[in-house]
Amino acid sequence: MTPSSELSLQVFVALSVLLLAQLLRSWLTVDDGSMDGETEALLAQKAKVPAECQAMVRALEGATMEDDEGACAAQMIAIVRAKHLSYATLVDRPELLLRCSQGMEGANGALWTRFTVQYNLFAGSIVALGTDAQRAALIASQAEGELGCFAFTERGAGVLSGAAVETTAHWDGAAKEFVISSPTESSAKTWISQGMYARTAVILAKLFVGGEDRGPHLFWAPIADKAPATEGKKDDDPTARPTPRRGVVLTDNPKKTALVGLDNAEVRFDGFRVAHGALLARFGGVDAASGAYVPALPAGCGRMLDVLLARLLTGRIVLSEATLAHAMARLRLNWGYTTRRSLWKGRRATETPTMSAMPNVRRNFRDYGRTAAIAQAFVAATREDVAEAIRSDRFASDTIEATCMCKFLGTGTGVDIVSAVRKVMGARALQADARLGAQSFLPNATSAAEGDNTIMELKVVQDVVRGRTAKLPWGLMARVALGGSGAGRRAVAFYLLRFSRAMLLRKRAMADGELLRDIAWARTHMRVIDVWLAATAGNPARRAWLRSYEKVLMRFPTPTQA
Repeated sequence: MTPSSELSLQVFVALSVLLLAQLLRSWLTVDDGSMDGETEALLAQKAKVPAECQAMVRALEGATMEDDEGACAAQMIAIVRAKHLSYATLVDRPELLLRCSQGMEGANGALWTRFTVQYNLFAGSIVALGTDAQRAALIASQAEGELGCFAFTERGAGVLSGAAVETTAHWDGAAKEFVISSPTESSAKTWISQGMYARTAVILAKLFVGGEDRGPHLFWAPIADKAPATEGKKDDDPTARPTPRRGVVLTDNPKKTALVGLDNAEVRFDGFRVAHGALLARFGGVDAASGAYVPALPAGCGRMLDVLLARLLTGRIVLSEATLAHAMARLRLNWGYTTRRSLWKGRRATETPTMSAMPNVRRNFRDYGRTAAIAQAFVAATREDVAEAIRSDRFASDTIEATCMCKFLGTGTGVDIVSAVRKVMGARALQADARLGAQSFLPNATSAAEGDNTIMELKVVQDVVRGRTAKLPWGLMARVALGGSGAGRRAVAFYLLRFSRAMLLRKRAMADGELLRDIAWARTHMRVIDVWLAATAGNPARRAWLRSYEKVLMRFPTPTQA
């Protein structure tokens, strides 16, 4: 045997011994669900909300749950009028809106959904893409409390949310108006939250000027008028549905099993005429005098579609953070119950044990609580990056990737947490005060909103393939692999293995949906672990929480639910 082969054999034997020792140690280890003090505190504390967001959170959390759409809409009107969060802050301090979602604990998911539609999708779009004059008009409108909606998603596109647009807006130079139409059955706007009670809408449509397709643009226009007075009601009764304007057809979506206080509409346009000033023209508009299209895209942006898709970044953050807060609230509520629920102590026991003393119960609450905290840290870090991107009108590819990851990480983990709590609590989950009934299905709704989670996963892979993000982010992989975390090394290993397989398969890899999902999630795990390692530097106890994250989320092939 040559010296080199002898050395190779020695290395092989040494590695084999180390691997066997690790396996033996794992086989002989008993997980009794023990928790450190910080985990106990995590499960006992309430969500922390920044001082400047507390008035809005109190208004949303303090409202009673309304299953009546009109009453729930009236609550939102009152909140808008009260200016707990001024529309002006969406211009100057966009992070305030995003930070409010940390406080979502209550059962009224319908009202919270109205909040993100009103402030983020509707008002936020006007701020992001509107001119200074349009921004000023929005800010002035807050005193009246008019509700708005975001007519974005079309029936044919489904969960692609804006990736396919059939609605048209033709410039009529003689009338100085845009004519908005739904030319096909599949072009109807669908699942438009707050659509039946909205007085105005932000509408996505392809703009045609002089017969030339200028791509998708957003329009802000009134789609309904106040409902006429009825017996015993004022003509401005907020519980009455507004009357659609000429050219607008509103139809209720089918009845839902959850979030029933939220109206969802199908919206069709039949030659709906809107004024020249309806086009949100910050990055491109039509000169009323000449009828010419005048582009004004930000530096480094080649098409209006990219600007519009960037508009969804805040929605993904809000949905992710609100879903995690919603799930954590149910985790904490039911953990509190387990600490009070006495069990039969048996004949020999001197103390009566509680449900929280059971190893399986402790282990589940510990691992899902820590995992949620790690996911929340990643979403919070991305939130601040997005706020800065909004202020500067510069959306880096890494920021866009992180928001896509937040969407499927935050909402998918929320679904997992609620499902796990239901399983652990057993029959207790049927009792209303456990808050695990219909109102706890918010994570299922947010998983499909603003781009279905599967679409977000594929977007991550697509950006890698197209060179928008690094195929092999060496700096990230080095930090995670050398950070002292077994979860980090596993994430890097899985990414390299899955990515290598995709490179060997080449175009055939695009037909393997499970492989693509694994790549997206392995890449996500690396970024999440990187943020957590940085946040817990000098705190080995909290850094060890990654073992729980690994157990809960780092499963390959990636489970469908996550």
